[in-house]
Amino acid sequence: MGDDPLAGLDSDRLAGLLGAETKPRSAKAPPAEPPRRKRNARRTATSRDRGELELDLNGSTPSGDAAPVTKPAPVAKAAPRPAPPTPPSRAETASEGPAPAPRDPVEPEEVVRTARGLVEQGRSGQAIALLERALEGPARSSEVAVELGRAQLQAGAYNEADAALQRAVRLDPKSGAAHLEMGILQSKKGLYSNAIHGLREALGLGCEPARGHYYLGICLNQLDRVDEAQAAFEEAVAADPGFDRGWYQLGIVWDRKGDVDRAREMYRQARQVAPGLRG
Repeated sequence: MGDDPLAGLDSDRLAGLLGAETKPRSAKAPPAEPPRRKRNARRTATSRDRGELELDLNGSTPSGDAAPVTKPAPVAKAAPRPAPPTPPSRAETASEGPAPAPRDPVEPEEVVRTARGLVEQGRSGQAIALLERALEGPARSSEVAVELGRAQLQAGAYNEADAALQRAVRLDPKSGAAHLEMGILQSKKGLYSNAIHGLREALGLGCEPARGHYYLGICLNQLDRVDEAQAAFEEAVAADPGFDRGWYQLGIVWDRKGDVDRAREMYRQARQVAPGLRG
């Protein structure tokens, strides 16, 4: 017993030591695994309509069991719409070049009619350009040259108008319109004697007697040939009774001659055919 280390201990002490050694240590429980999420499915309002299922990874069905998954019914695919035509790129458009300009008329009458329409629209520059091109092409004629001179005269380009009207006379020396417009141009430039020659040439060819006699009367009156001017204006209103300027110039002539009553009558006649005229 001398070698026994427990010898000499009382029974209570010995029991306490033996109890402490023999009492099993409580094992530490392993951590519990988190519950696995169940892949449940729930039907939505939209899926009910299409017969499809939407998986819900966070929720569960009321019973806790996964809802049965059914395959959706095949949906017929609509035929694809044809793609709209692709507009040409800038490079393609540039390669094609600018759009062709509208072709000028080739008949002289059509050229003149088009030019007059442009002048009425206030596009005198375009009218003059059209007439100039026409004179270099198949529409070259005295009529086109006269219209060019008339348009340039209205634009105040007297030198250009003179060149165009001289060309018209060369193209057709018997053109009454060319001589008439040349006479009007000369009268506006103050060359009254030259104008009288051209105006009488035009009247001899039977061209626009009202205008021809009116401008003839203007030139004669400027040269103090009052009686001849009176006769010219009377011819103008006889050819066109609605020619208000002819009546008005007759009033001026009678004023110069000192016949106030005749002058007033002429002014009254002018206002009658042209109510807006003041005299």
